[in-house]
Amino acid sequence: MVFFFSVMMVMVLIWFAMLITLFKRLKSKHPEKYVEMSEPSLFWNNSMKTNWYTLKFLFGREHKGLNDNFLSSLSDSMLVFSAIYILLFFGLFLNAFFQFSV
Repeated sequence: MVFFFSVMMVMVLIWFAMLITLFKRLKSKHPEKYVEMSEPSLFWNNSMKTNWYTLKFLFGREHKGLNDNFLSSLSDSMLVFSAIYILLFFGLFLNAFFQFSV
């Protein structure tokens, strides 16, 4: 259980690095989309609104309309990464639930 928790903590740091890369790429190569998403950032402009726009961008696959191969690869990787994280989270939760319910 400690192993999974440690892996998930490292995954959070990797997710932050991916978000920073995404935001920098949008800001430098696609400023109109970046402004449309309310100029998201990891800390300074981090709100429910910017989080919603970021999730909408990723899960709505809006990167395809920007014709940016790097951004598309990053966005697709972030989708897979988030799915793996969610599976690990629920696995850890279920493991803890069954371990403590016995």
